[in-house]
Amino acid sequence: MADKKESLFENTAIRYDTPMNYKTIAELKGAGLLNDGDRIVFDDIARIMRNLKNACISQRAKEIISETAKKEYEVKTSALRYMKTAEKNDIKVITSEDKDYPFPWTVLSGMPEIVFIRGDASILSHITSCGSCAMVGSREPGRYSLYATGEFSEQLSRKGVIIVSGLALGIDRKAHETCLDAGGKTIAVVAGGTDVIYPYQNRDIYDRLCSDGLILSELPPGKEVKRQYFPSRNRLISALGDVCLIMEAGMYSGTLHTASFAASQGKDVFVLPNSIYSGGSMGGLLLLRDGAEVLIDSDTVYDRISGEVDNRKIILGEKFIPEGCVSEGNRLKTLRNTAKTKPGNLTEEDWKDLICDELSERPRNIDDLFVSLGIPFSFLSAIVTGLESEGRISNERGKYVLTIHGR
Repeated sequence: MADKKESLFENTAIRYDTPMNYKTIAELKGAGLLNDGDRIVFDDIARIMRNLKNACISQRAKEIISETAKKEYEVKTSALRYMKTAEKNDIKVITSEDKDYPFPWTVLSGMPEIVFIRGDASILSHITSCGSCAMVGSREPGRYSLYATGEFSEQLSRKGVIIVSGLALGIDRKAHETCLDAGGKTIAVVAGGTDVIYPYQNRDIYDRLCSDGLILSELPPGKEVKRQYFPSRNRLISALGDVCLIMEAGMYSGTLHTASFAASQGKDVFVLPNSIYSGGSMGGLLLLRDGAEVLIDSDTVYDRISGEVDNRKIILGEKFIPEGCVSEGNRLKTLRNTAKTKPGNLTEEDWKDLICDELSERPRNIDDLFVSLGIPFSFLSAIVTGLESEGRISNERGKYVLTIHGR
């Protein structure tokens, strides 16, 4: 096991401490010089060097192989350093052979065989049974987009959906933060080592993700964030999500790269509509013009995610393990039990959710709600008034009904 672990770190060091890149590896595979996926260690390089003269690869690829071979000592030293850094910071290595390797990656090409994670590794396997949603947008969003991000993140999180984003300022931060506040599970895919906090203003969210969520990167520990790493990071964000939500995107933003990756990976792309006079939203509007779906309500998004989960049930058969999800139904059942035994432990938001659940069955007057929930009448009246002001319920002929926002 130790030898395998060392080879995985060596592979990573070769990829990031030498000129070796995806293009070169693809060329070697095409020429039949490399067979083990995207993995390449010095045993492979030694073998390739013996056949380099007659190899049907470009001159540049030959130069890269030669240069990498010369750096063997430096790279192995880097690999050892990465191992020690990972152990020191409780960073785990996930490979394509591990049970926690995310299912959505297994049906896509170009996904990493090795990633580094910090936090709750089980969240990756929960994607299989719970479903996931990539949620991205501007670092300087408008109030409307920020509000909508909070609403969709909370609603989907309460249904057990894993929220995936990039730990950037603005939309990413809001998506992670709201999900954690709602008791959901979220994954941050970063463009540096998982032990590198970037941007530093998100230190508080980073710490919460380490304990209650997950931080993931294909870059080794200690690697500083660089501009050229972001596109690769974005492809992993979209690949982890069953669907992709674009909350706000300018004309030349990285968010559009994520949308492009999602479309090429066969994901449904939803875009929050915004003003045509907002320059920061023009990229999203162009996505809508080109065929992306309008993001209107979380139910539609959840239905698409559920469809992907159902497909996985068929593909995996007996291997499908439907556990670990905190579904909305289970959560409401727990809230009902708490309301009977320890009602003082419920928050105002918990009571609001219980009231909305009651109204999802049929319209009810305030007396019906009082009898059903056993909540003190004065408190019930205040909560109902709050729901009305939020537009989640309305009063029709003396009975309360759910509005479209409350469903």
